[in-house]
Amino acid sequence: MVRLNRKLTAGVLTSLLLAPTAIANAQENDAQSRITTQSEQVAYTNEVAAATTREQLIAQFGKLSENSTEDEMVIAAGDIKVVQNSNESVFNAEEKAFIQAKYDYIVEQRQLLAKLKTIGSRISTILYSSKTFLVDVANAKNEYDKFLGNDSTDKSYLYVQDQYKKAVDAALLNSASGIATTIRGTSLQYGYKDDARNAYFKSKGMDVDKLNKLIADATTAEVVAKELVQLVDLLEKSPDYSTILPGMNSFTTNYNGLTADQKKVVEAYNPNDNTVPPFKKYKDALTGLSAVEKVTSSIAQLKAKQPIDFSSASSFINAVAAIEKSYNSLDAASKQIVKTEYDSITQYLKAADISKRISALRVSKEEAYRTAVTDLKNEYDQLKDVQGYVKNIADLQVALANVAYAVDIEKKIKDIATVTDKEKVTAIKAAREAYNNPTGPNIKASDVKKIVNNLAELTMWEKNLSAALKVDKLIDNLDPAAKTFESKTLAAWTAYNKLNDNDKTLVLGAPKLTLFNQYADVSKKINTLKPTADYGIQLAELKKLVDQLDATGSGYEVPLTNLKTQLDEKLKALTDEETAVQAVIKEIGLLDKNIAIEKILAARANYDALSATAKKRVTNIKVLTDLEKSYKSVVNVISQFEKLDPSSKSYISKAKSAFTAYAKLDESNKTFVQNYKDLKDVIPVIDVMVQISTLSPSKKTYKDDVAKADEAFNKLGEALKAKVVNSEDLTKAQGYIALAKAFDDRVTALSNEGPDTFVKKVAELAAEYKAMDKNAQKLVEQAKTLSAYEKTNKDVVKVIQMIDALNPTNKDYTKKVLAARKAYNALDQVSQKRVTNYASLTAVEDVASLIGLISSLKPTSKTFYQDMKTAREIYDALPKEKQEAIVNYDALVAAENEQGLAQSVIELINLTEEQDAEYLTKLMNARVAYDKLSSNQKKLVTNIKDLTTREKAVKPILSVMVQINELDPESKSFVSKVNSARKAYDKLSKDQKKYIDNIDVLLKYEPVSNIMELISKLKASSNTFLQDTSRARSLYDALPADMKQYVTNYYLLQAAETSILGAGNVMQMIEDLPSVEPKQYVKRVQEIRAAYNALPKDQQRAVQNYRVLQDQEKLIKPVISVVEDIDRLLTAKDMNSQYQKILKAYDKLNADQRRYVYNDQLLLSLDNVIKVYNNIAKLNPKDKYYFGMVEAVRKEYDSLNTTDKQRISNYAILLEAEKSMADVKKVVELIAGLSPSSPTYIEDVANAVAAYKALDSKMRGQVINEDVLKQAEKDVASVLKVVQAIGSIDPDSSSFEKKVLAAQKDYSALSIEQQGLVYNYRILEEYLKMIE
Repeated sequence: MVRLNRKLTAGVLTSLLLAPTAIANAQENDAQSRITTQSEQVAYTNEVAAATTREQLIAQFGKLSENSTEDEMVIAAGDIKVVQNSNESVFNAEEKAFIQAKYDYIVEQRQLLAKLKTIGSRISTILYSSKTFLVDVANAKNEYDKFLGNDSTDKSYLYVQDQYKKAVDAALLNSASGIATTIRGTSLQYGYKDDARNAYFKSKGMDVDKLNKLIADATTAEVVAKELVQLVDLLEKSPDYSTILPGMNSFTTNYNGLTADQKKVVEAYNPNDNTVPPFKKYKDALTGLSAVEKVTSSIAQLKAKQPIDFSSASSFINAVAAIEKSYNSLDAASKQIVKTEYDSITQYLKAADISKRISALRVSKEEAYRTAVTDLKNEYDQLKDVQGYVKNIADLQVALANVAYAVDIEKKIKDIATVTDKEKVTAIKAAREAYNNPTGPNIKASDVKKIVNNLAELTMWEKNLSAALKVDKLIDNLDPAAKTFESKTLAAWTAYNKLNDNDKTLVLGAPKLTLFNQYADVSKKINTLKPTADYGIQLAELKKLVDQLDATGSGYEVPLTNLKTQLDEKLKALTDEETAVQAVIKEIGLLDKNIAIEKILAARANYDALSATAKKRVTNIKVLTDLEKSYKSVVNVISQFEKLDPSSKSYISKAKSAFTAYAKLDESNKTFVQNYKDLKDVIPVIDVMVQISTLSPSKKTYKDDVAKADEAFNKLGEALKAKVVNSEDLTKAQGYIALAKAFDDRVTALSNEGPDTFVKKVAELAAEYKAMDKNAQKLVEQAKTLSAYEKTNKDVVKVIQMIDALNPTNKDYTKKVLAARKAYNALDQVSQKRVTNYASLTAVEDVASLIGLISSLKPTSKTFYQDMKTAREIYDALPKEKQEAIVNYDALVAAENEQGLAQSVIELINLTEEQDAEYLTKLMNARVAYDKLSSNQKKLVTNIKDLTTREKAVKPILSVMVQINELDPESKSFVSKVNSARKAYDKLSKDQKKYIDNIDVLLKYEPVSNIMELISKLKASSNTFLQDTSRARSLYDALPADMKQYVTNYYLLQAAETSILGAGNVMQMIEDLPSVEPKQYVKRVQEIRAAYNALPKDQQRAVQNYRVLQDQEKLIKPVISVVEDIDRLLTAKDMNSQYQKILKAYDKLNADQRRYVYNDQLLLSLDNVIKVYNNIAKLNPKDKYYFGMVEAVRKEYDSLNTTDKQRISNYAILLEAEKSMADVKKVVELIAGLSPSSPTYIEDVANAVAAYKALDSKMRGQVINEDVLKQAEKDVASVLKVVQAIGSIDPDSSSFEKKVLAAQKDYSALSIEQQGLVYNYRILEEYLKMIE
């Protein structure tokens, strides 16, 4: 058979699917060309059957095996019936029997292999670390043995193999021998020996070797595990470690002889499902020996102490807690050993518990606190012989007193509810006083307050009473004559209404408030009245309310009557305002375009006179504004003039604006403005004001402008002058001019000034100029001349200022005097004569020189003593008044004093020159005296080197003795100090060592120091760690008992010993690595790493074969990478590239490393999966045979088993492709169904276009009749153009005929099919008739 290219085949199939009519026609033609008789057809069929049936069935059953698919088994089930029902000419009886045996064998073999796989799965889940390991292994063994059976156990594996073997042997010898070999095929398992069968089982999911290993490990581990259970029973029953020790040693030896996996079984073994497994109990017992000794010792020490030995409650609690903690940390067996001793301190435990609970008491109002206090008191009273150890009993006594006092307060608060209303206030105050000021023996006031639990009730009573009093106070403060009467009365009324009925009865001023509220309420209504359509009606109603107010007999008749009068007046004002509003409305209503401007302005004036709220009620204001617009410019000017208010701050600016607007009018309008009222007199006044307001000293014409303004001002009459509100500015301007001229004259006169006064005059004029008004400054013409004078005399002024600034109290006084002298000398002779205060400089120069000399005195200076002596001489030579000017004279005296103290030390050092019996004392005295000096004083001791040289000679002896005396075994630096003392002593000569009288102290402490140093250097990473630990233990045990207590790091030795034990397990696991099964190797290395990491750092360092673990980790690192990549393969974005990457990495592994890849079966079984994955990834909608490829990939996918299907990570792409294919087929069908004769053709085309556009752009190319759709779309567009042209024709339009002819032209251009789609053509026909 010729195989077509897959893509071509798929393409052909797709074409056939899309052309069902063609297929039908072909079938019809083929049928007519092959007409045969029925007898000929039957004969032909028999010939084919005779020639092929036997061979096909033999081949089919020959291929049948346990690996056949379900489909093949279904076919075989039908074909076996064909075989059995065939006649002797096809199969004889023995052939039929053998084929039946082969079929039965395959069916049973498949069932057995399914069971085998289940057993294998269960075995793979068995964990060495499971507590049910032994049971799981036993169950697995029993299940496998039952499965295997024997040749006489019906339905067992060996039975089925034996039956089939017999059938094969018989067929090879009888008449079925011709087909026996073919039918048997590859089903040869019946002849497998044990090794071959085990290998076959392993390929089917059952690892027999693993089961055998599990059985062997279970057998070995079970013996040791049972020994462990017996040991634990002994631990729990016997407190005597002498009977326990042999059993522990035996178990430990047997346990250490196990493999790593077997140890896991023993460690997890827990047959009784105890909370604490037996192995944990064993480990706890192993480490419990030293803990037991510690607990016993601590109990003995506690009993030996008296209450006085404990300084506080916490010290006693801590001592007992330490024992309790140590005891509780023991395992059950250890606890049993010390139970008698521990029970003997029961009373101590109770006393510590009471003391602890007293300390933990937290004052609270909860009942639990009182109960706790009472319970503690009762428990304390029941203590026997140990009450004195409760050091904080005083705190309990205070708590009891506080509770009793609090109960009394609570009773007082509760009694408030039972007294009469008149007595309540007294009761409340009494309760409050008792709460605020608790008094009595052993009373703590702040705690009492925290205990009271019904304070809220007291507060509520106080709050209620307080609220009533507060309202009464508000009522008392009400004054009908005050401006705030309304707001305060309403606030009091609101506060009163917030009270409950009981509280309202306590408000004494309630009647007064009720009366006042009537007035306040009416007042509020009047004040908040808003203009509405019924505004007049509201005013009338408020008038009635005011008339109804009556204060007769209230005692407040006068103020309330006055208030009523005010309300009447206010209502009258509102009524009058309403009348005015109506008048303005009427006035505006009479205005028209021909009316005089005065009336418009009068109406505007009357409107403006209204209040803001009244203006809102003028409904025809627009009439007025419209008329004002007609005379806008004139009215605007008049309005601006009339609005001028001389008292306003902006009067001048507004007057200026009004005058500017006036000046812009033509002459006729100006005359009109002038003739309006009194504006004829106002305008000249405004003119003068504008001239004055525009005066600016910066202008060159300023003086002329001032003269013109003055001239205009003087032309006004006296009455009008008074209206020029800024006339003072004119006066000021004239003053600026006069002031500037006078100043200019004084500057000019400086040219004739003498040298003694010149500088002063210039300075005065300069200062005066700076202080001068800026407006006047701008008018000074000689300002530049003055600046030139200032610049010329700048250096003279600077010198004068420097001399004036001299102040003896300044730190740099001397420098400033010298600077002033230097500056003076730099002047020329003429300028020097102008320095008027030169005498002040010469008078202080000698004083400044001495102050500078004293300031420069420094002990470190070589000339210190000579400088100090010179300063003293100069000072003594000064007159008394200048001596008083030496502000740092104290520094000179201090320097002399320091020199004196230093001299005394110098003399003490000189005494050490003679080495007599007091030599060391003299050295010490000199050293002490020197050390007491300040740092500056020490610098004056000139012979200090002599002292240090002599000290060095005896320093080693003194240093060693001091070091030995300072040795403290409890000090953190004890070891280093012992070593230092020893080194210092060894450096001494024989003669020097004779003087060391405390050497016995050093010899006493050295053994302790040596042990501590050895312990501190213990490192698990050291090759000698075990030897060093053992040596440290021996040295420690050899110490006297009284010296052991000073080995403060003994715990490190214990920890090192413990770490050796913990590290041993990891070392054993590493040693057992070679025996680990390859597929478990990676996981085992990871488990060892986890176990190593779980060790403390010190124990990690004790793992001596750690390098082996690191080497193995390095070996399996690429293996782990491959394993992890395989695990991620099924979730990879690109499975194929990930698959290829893994294969490359797998190929790089050596043979041993490949054995460790425990999930390689997954990798090797993915060929078909990757093939389907790649084919899906290659799907491309642009491909011509895309649909055929999709169908081909679907067939490949469906051929996969369920597990492999789940591994196709890009299956969604196939589903999307199939969905797209279905969408394309729908579009193709829509297009194929388009018919121009259909009444819905246009709509059908639109739907087809929409469906086409809804497709993904990549899929549109698969629409095989796309050209049909595009043509239909063009046709519809042309048709709709004509339809719209007809629809837009308007018979009444001037272009009617033109549009009709254009539409007819467009219609004629359509094809016949298109013309048939123009559904409104009849309308066009009617239009054509109309234009004929």
